[in-house]
Amino acid sequence: MNIYYKIVEDFGFSVEKDIESAKILNDLVENLKNTISLEKVKRIIKDKDVYILGAGPSIFKHRYRIKNPNVVADGACRALLEIGKVPDIIVSDLDGDIEALLECNKKGSVIFVHAHGDNIEKIKKIVPKLKNVVPTHQVPNLKLENLYYFGGFTDGDRACYISYHLGAKKLILGGMDFGDKISKYSRNINKDIDFADKFKKKKLYYAKYLIELLSKKIDIEFLE
Repeated sequence: MNIYYKIVEDFGFSVEKDIESAKILNDLVENLKNTISLEKVKRIIKDKDVYILGAGPSIFKHRYRIKNPNVVADGACRALLEIGKVPDIIVSDLDGDIEALLECNKKGSVIFVHAHGDNIEKIKKIVPKLKNVVPTHQVPNLKLENLYYFGGFTDGDRACYISYHLGAKKLILGGMDFGDKISKYSRNINKDIDFADKFKKKKLYYAKYLIELLSKKIDIEFLE
C-alpha cells in the first residue's frame, strides 16, 4: 500500500482516476461476460516453473529460451509471435502492440487487463474485442466484484506478482534489464534498441525494486 502511494506521488498520478478506470472495467466485463475463471488460469501456473518475458533489450535472445507455461508483459507478445510462439498469459495495460495482443488472444492467450487512470479510453475500446480476460486494478483496499488486485506496477513486475499469487513454484525471467535502454517491443521506436527517457527509467527502477521484494517470497532466476 505504501509503495502504491509513493508511486502516485512520485509520478503525479491520480488515485481518483485509478478508481474511475477500475470501476469502468468492472462494469464493462460484467456486461460483456468475457472473463475467464481465475481457477482455470491457476491450472496453467500452479506448482510450475513459470517463464516470464519482459520487453527489455535482452528479449531478442531470451525469447528463444522461453518455455511453457509462460507469462509475457504486453508488447513482448509480438516478439513471441514473430518466432511462431503464442504466450499462455499476457499482462497488459493496453499501451503496447494491440494488433499482436488481439492476435494472441484469438489464438488462446489469457489477457490480464489492468485498469489505471491513463487508459480509460483504451479499456472502453479494446476490452469488448477480447475474450478470456482477467481484469485487474492497482488501488490497495479497493473492493470491486469483478476485479482482482495482485500488486506490482509495470506490466513486467506485475506479471511476476500475478504468477506468484497463482501459485508458481519458481519464476524464470527473460527480457528484464532495468537499465537505460529499451527495445522496440517496449515502446514504438524506429530501431530495435534505443535509450530510455527519464520517465521510463523511473518506471524500471520501481519494477526492479518490486521484483526484489518479491524475491523474498519466491525463487526468482534471471536468464543470462
